[in-house]
Amino acid sequence: MKRLLPKSIPGQLALVMAAALLIATLVNFVLLLGERHRASVIEQSVPAIARFADIAFEVFEVPPPLNERIVISGRRQGPGRYQLAAGNPIDNRGLERDLALEDQLREALVSAGVPAVDVRASSRIVRRSDRPPEGFGFDARDRPGSPPERPMLGHVMVGSAGGGPPGGPPPAGDTREAREILLAAQLSDGRWFSGFSLSPEPNRGDGVLLAASTFVTFVFVLGAALLVARQVSRPLRDLAEAAARVGAANQPEEVPVQGHGDVRQTLEAFNAMSRRVSQLLNEKDVMLGALGHDLRTPLASLRIRLETMEPEAERHKAVRTIEEAGQLLEDILQLSRRGQSREPERTMDVSVLVQDIVEDYADTGGPVSLKEIGKAPVACRPVLFGRALRNLIDNAVTYGGVARVSVSRMDDQIHVRIEDDGPGMSADVLATATDPFVRGEVSRSRETGGAGLGLTLADAIVKAHGGSLRMQNTDPRGFAVTIVLPAARPAPVQTPGPTAA
Repeated sequence: MKRLLPKSIPGQLALVMAAALLIATLVNFVLLLGERHRASVIEQSVPAIARFADIAFEVFEVPPPLNERIVISGRRQGPGRYQLAAGNPIDNRGLERDLALEDQLREALVSAGVPAVDVRASSRIVRRSDRPPEGFGFDARDRPGSPPERPMLGHVMVGSAGGGPPGGPPPAGDTREAREILLAAQLSDGRWFSGFSLSPEPNRGDGVLLAASTFVTFVFVLGAALLVARQVSRPLRDLAEAAARVGAANQPEEVPVQGHGDVRQTLEAFNAMSRRVSQLLNEKDVMLGALGHDLRTPLASLRIRLETMEPEAERHKAVRTIEEAGQLLEDILQLSRRGQSREPERTMDVSVLVQDIVEDYADTGGPVSLKEIGKAPVACRPVLFGRALRNLIDNAVTYGGVARVSVSRMDDQIHVRIEDDGPGMSADVLATATDPFVRGEVSRSRETGGAGLGLTLADAIVKAHGGSLRMQNTDPRGFAVTIVLPAARPAPVQTPGPTAA
């Protein structure tokens, strides 16, 4: 799962923004739909309640049977049907009561001065083709206890609500949704005054339009977030590239100051740090150069004086000690520069350089052979890279008796491998082999190696070339060190332009 997650700042910011924005958009969409539904119910129920309360005022004020005549004569005030019966259609049909709508009905009746004993209200969505074929409104179920010969009371219906003539059935094949609102108020004599209305539901296209507008908002906000993330990440990417090059040259690596306030402050602080680091490195080179010069002079003077020293065995021992001290001094000076050579970098076939070095060893009788060779273009500093390669070959000959060198290319990488037949290294020593002054041979005898700076210097030079050093024990015996370098890209071929006649 972690592999699928983006690692870059724009990718992570885009993922977080997309997830948060998606959740917020969905919540907002649900809330808007709920609010539109509530507003639609209020818009449909308020007129129906107002009409019902107006007619109920007269029905409740007039004693029976005159109030029945009022209902029969029908106060036609918009779409609806009304009846006066022993029961109410909501309880008779077992419909679900709408308590919020009942509270609104009760408040409207109190405001109109209607002394209702009890109220009932129900609201539901129906398909208008699902209504009984004899018409909308009440049927015989809504009049329990009433004489069968009595007619239906107060049939009031308009075409805009019913989809046809008053009291008539809906048009054939009409499957549009409508909201059915049933209201009932109980008189003091136990009878119920009921009202029925049917209002068309809002077009579902409004929900689609709302979803489309929400999606457009999501896309625009996410696009703006990605744009800001890209603007923030671009200076940071330049900063990372410059930080990787700090110390690789004598000049400070500075990044163009751009971006927002916090990013600009970070870049300015990095540029100041880079200038200080460059200054310190230059001062270090000057100091080490002076120390090297000052130490080489007395060592050379001591060696000249020792040439006349007697006895001869002691003279050879002292000269060897001075030579070891000089070599140690040279290794320390090389290590201190960590690949900061003033030698210009150029693209070359590193296999040619490897072949020349192997031939030099072979000319002096060294047990060094070229096992395999292939074309390997690399951008490098030949003298500096040759120093790293000689260190690794010397280690192989010293500890393994022989050195077999091979050069190969794998995809976009160049591999220079040096193998020997030595005992290899333990896991503990292998983990710290490139640290300064670490040796696989713990006695630190000069007969079995140097001061433990060969691998350290080689690793520093390889890293200065953008590569890496891989070390491993081989089966059944031996040790292998592989220099991995990025292959140089071929220069673009320039097509010559037309020549003038």
